[in-house]
Amino acid sequence: MNNIKCAQCGLVSWSSEVECRRCGSLLTVQDMSAQQFAFDKPSEAQPLFSSGLQFLTIILALASVAFLSSRVFQLITGDTATMFAVIFMFGGMALLLLTHLWLLARIFQESIGWGLGTLFIPLVGLFAIAKFWEKTRRSFIGQVICMGIILVGYQIGPPSLRPPSA
Repeated sequence: MNNIKCAQCGLVSWSSEVECRRCGSLLTVQDMSAQQFAFDKPSEAQPLFSSGLQFLTIILALASVAFLSSRVFQLITGDTATMFAVIFMFGGMALLLLTHLWLLARIFQESIGWGLGTLFIPLVGLFAIAKFWEKTRRSFIGQVICMGIILVGYQIGPPSLRPPSA
């Protein structure tokens, strides 16, 4: 037997019932066909680069320009290069934290179990990202962009800021 969802309160009842057991509103075949039509309608694909990702991409581009100015063209040197490096590294870390919280929220929206697994078990987050790719792709790409900001910021600073190689 088919089920029908009440348009007023959302209670799912048998399709043979005439009125909702919770709120008493009439359940009709037309409501059922309208609901089925709503589920059959394909969802619109969301664009990959939302305004948040565009913002992160602009910051990565600015960090890249600062890197080129300090390393390739040597227009930024000394304390100024160090200042840019620190700004981009710490800014990238703060943005990475925000995008990670964004990713966790997306995973928790899909499944509380996967969300808890992501918090407490290593590598479960990667499986959750793959499982819920349509919902988590933007936040994951945001994290990758933030890692790029941090790495480019690290390369801006003078070599004296980097730890010695072994």
